[in-house]
Amino acid sequence: MTMQALLDLAETLRADPDPLARFSEFAQRRGAKGFFYGFSAFRSDVGDLGYTAALFHHHTYSAEWQSAIGVGALLDNDHSIVAMDHGARMVEWMPAELGSFLASLTPSQRRQFEIEHDLGMTCGASLLLDGHPLGFSGIGLWMDTPPETAAFRRLWAAEGTVLTAASNLLDAAVRGDRTNLLVRLSPREIDCLCWLARGLRPAEICWRLKISEKTFEKHIASAKAKLKSRTRDQALAKAVLMRLLPL
Repeated sequence: MTMQALLDLAETLRADPDPLARFSEFAQRRGAKGFFYGFSAFRSDVGDLGYTAALFHHHTYSAEWQSAIGVGALLDNDHSIVAMDHGARMVEWMPAELGSFLASLTPSQRRQFEIEHDLGMTCGASLLLDGHPLGFSGIGLWMDTPPETAAFRRLWAAEGTVLTAASNLLDAAVRGDRTNLLVRLSPREIDCLCWLARGLRPAEICWRLKISEKTFEKHIASAKAKLKSRTRDQALAKAVLMRLLPL
């Protein structure tokens, strides 16, 4: 039954236009109250920009969580992401031995942990999905259990293997050919980058697309921001790497 459920999920994630929503439904049936999924295009981006600016991400956590944490600190203060970036395959979050755990956090990380604890996000697991040299991806799963270590361990023992496999299926589906679900390039931005990748000059692209050079530069500037890039060349490299362009 479990294997068939994963096979069905794999097919759904490949075919459905919104694999993130379908994964959320599957994860909820397996005891996950919410999830936070993200990936970086280049590992060097993390060092240059920090986690918040470097990672493309999607979450189903509450509006209260986002409001309380603050957009500018969502990822930089997350101890799980830091641990996974340094090679940890899994980071459990649960109320056991909080004293020694909190002592290992920076003040900003401790504050974020306390806010999440107050919101009831006391039990869960963060998983490193892909740690390749160019970048990495991971997911945090907030589990629907009482704030007790034993309750979390029972649920994770029953569902953890399936949720880990499902998370890897989501990662493969999104990063395979659906990365634009998180990047959100417009069709015109994709057109401009695509013609650049094919070697056309800006003036030639403007002629083909029947747009002004000012409009072209506006599309490129927007694409650079969405791709978290400092230069046009970097944006183009990321777009190609993430298979955003129909070349």
